[in-house]
Amino acid sequence: MDEYSKTHKYWYPKGAIMNISVSGHRSTKFKTLISQATEYYCSRLLSKKMISSLDIDIMFKKKLDDDNDFEAFCEYGGKDDGIRYFTIELKKNLTVRDTLTYLAHECVHLKQFAIGELKDGTVYALTTRWKGKEINEQQIDYWDQPWEIEAYGREKGLYSNFINTRQVKVKKSFLDSVI
Repeated sequence: MDEYSKTHKYWYPKGAIMNISVSGHRSTKFKTLISQATEYYCSRLLSKKMISSLDIDIMFKKKLDDDNDFEAFCEYGGKDDGIRYFTIELKKNLTVRDTLTYLAHECVHLKQFAIGELKDGTVYALTTRWKGKEINEQQIDYWDQPWEIEAYGREKGLYSNFINTRQVKVKKSFLDSVI
């Protein structure tokens, strides 16, 4: 049976608890929306058991730490006492719609790290392990990387489903605004 999140008062799988912190933004309304979206995206991508072991730190920055002209970045910080730690960085000064879409994309990467499909830097620089196979990122176009194909393929559906749920009411004008 499903229940409402005690934190955000919207649908959430029963018994699934995750820790989400949002920093680098002043708007409480916006930070609440980001937390709700993160909960929603993760509930669609991961099992209840996996969700209950997540600690996600979402940071808004003018310039990302791993800035290669990306608007967002997900980093897996490892596992300790059964808790998986993640950091998602998002650029400031994007529209709410773009921010939520980038967040959905990064939550797909979070899922890939959490279930062991994706592992960064496994042998030498620019090598990634995808589903047990080593892939040299210099030998494959960014758009052909299987983890990016999945993330781009799922981001818009996750975003649309989140916005269209009856629990989240967001005006179009707000989605188009830069906060």
